[in-house]
Amino acid sequence: MTDKRTNFDRRRFLATSGLLGGSVLAGCTGGDGGQETTTGGAGTTTAESMGGGTETTEEQQQNVQGGGTFIGTTAEDATTLDPRMNELAWVNGFLHYIFDTLYLPSPDGKKFVPHLAKEQPKQQDDTTFVIPLKEGVTFHNGDELTAEDVAYSINWMLDPANKSPNKANLDFIDTVEASGKYEATFNLKYPFALFQLVLSGMNAGIVSKSAAEQKGQKKFGQDPVGSGPFAFDKHVSSSHIDLARNEDYFLKKPNLGKVRMRIIPKPQVQFVELASGGVHQATVPKNLIGKAKSEQGIKMKRISHFDYNGLIFNSMRKPFDNVKVREAMQYLVDYDEILKATKGQLGKRSYGFMPKDVNKSWEFPWKEWKEKYYPAKDHQKAKQLLKEAGYGGGMDKTLKISSLASSKFKNMAIILQKELKKVGIEANVREVTIGQWLTELDSGEFDVNIYGWSGGQDPDGFYYYLFRDLRNDEGGMNDDVVGNATAAYLYQTQDSDKLQKVDETIRQARRTNDRAERKKMYIDAAETWQSLYPHIPVFSEQAVTGWSKDVKDYEPSAFTQQPLCNEWSNAYIQK
Repeated sequence: MTDKRTNFDRRRFLATSGLLGGSVLAGCTGGDGGQETTTGGAGTTTAESMGGGTETTEEQQQNVQGGGTFIGTTAEDATTLDPRMNELAWVNGFLHYIFDTLYLPSPDGKKFVPHLAKEQPKQQDDTTFVIPLKEGVTFHNGDELTAEDVAYSINWMLDPANKSPNKANLDFIDTVEASGKYEATFNLKYPFALFQLVLSGMNAGIVSKSAAEQKGQKKFGQDPVGSGPFAFDKHVSSSHIDLARNEDYFLKKPNLGKVRMRIIPKPQVQFVELASGGVHQATVPKNLIGKAKSEQGIKMKRISHFDYNGLIFNSMRKPFDNVKVREAMQYLVDYDEILKATKGQLGKRSYGFMPKDVNKSWEFPWKEWKEKYYPAKDHQKAKQLLKEAGYGGGMDKTLKISSLASSKFKNMAIILQKELKKVGIEANVREVTIGQWLTELDSGEFDVNIYGWSGGQDPDGFYYYLFRDLRNDEGGMNDDVVGNATAAYLYQTQDSDKLQKVDETIRQARRTNDRAERKKMYIDAAETWQSLYPHIPVFSEQAVTGWSKDVKDYEPSAFTQQPLCNEWSNAYIQK
């Protein structure tokens, strides 16, 4: 069965991974569901606390209803505040304060809680879902939110004429109908397991139909109308964006009176503002983490991006057509050494080609995988495997390792180069431009290359994009693509029943709604691919966000949307 999603888009990788520049998603804005197209940093994150949380007592709630202004920071301005047209990661998170979604992920990321939806989707058949809506929800202009607004919002983005960047994220949906005043029916093109995940992200934010049609798209992006806990107030270009409390928010009355997002391009300046009390939240640069820990008034959290970075082998070229050579590479390097050289304390090891946090959330056997597929550095074992592969006397070629200029990638390549030399194998590290790198991945003109991917909180975001056989996509591969580089082109060199079976498993997993069944499928896929050693998996990235201890009942995290006011928290300022 062919999949109806398009061929792998490498420029989409550039956007999601942040290689085109932009800001990392600020901790105060929360994460976003799905693999979104952004020009910012990784679209989804998880967090490790570097300080305890605070809950709101009933007495405190009564004392803080009067207001308070939360001031956050971001490195770049917003080009639009219309969720249908936005492409910036931090804005996608920020917009959760202005707009609502049908569902929200629970704090642990294991389930989706009805938000605008009244209950879980009612499945009519494999591709038809009915979603009842909560009654009495109003937009900031006073209009009631109904199924007409839900259908309008999604169908508008699906219409090619509107050129919404979200269309690719929603392309599994055929149409949405208002089957009742408070009932929306989603007709899917094919079964899709990530249905609720997508509906929990701002790629599926619900806008006011009347306001959007009256204002027109451009003006709506400058003066948005949603139903979220805060309403748009004003936007001073290159300075700040102000939101005001929605007194009639359907969930609860927000404690905060206002939210201001200040645009401060330099992280060092953001931190100075945080330390001096000018803002309540900021990114903490790596070189200032120690200072931040010494500040009595600051709490911090280490934010792990849902990404994956490593080195990929080309099995269309010798010697990497031999699995023993690819396995030998695992014994050449010290994974922790590479992690330290690339990201230092702001990185985490990856297992099963996924971030550790995805492994933990899905309860994958990552500890077993670590023992089985991620060996300790052992040059003697590497030499033994190379000898068994026929390379005991070295190689008659100098290996070509390609890397982008960023140190997080180049240091990986340099470490592998040095370890190869120790066992008598010469390699050159060639720095390439983004354009050259894209061409190499499509053409296979390399021996080893760097790679990174921002896949989100679901295993599909990694396995479907990194390890499917592109030939089985509807329409086949593009003419200028020789194969899936991140699958080490193994589909081209080992056209086996085993690989075709795992390709079907990956595709079937995204069409299966049962989480337990999907977990089994991904474990099978992970076992198969790890045993083929297509990569040297290295790290997922981290950043540190800090916030003032004056902010209570506030805990930024990966899975939690709009953490200033949602089902689980209602932040307030108390000095």
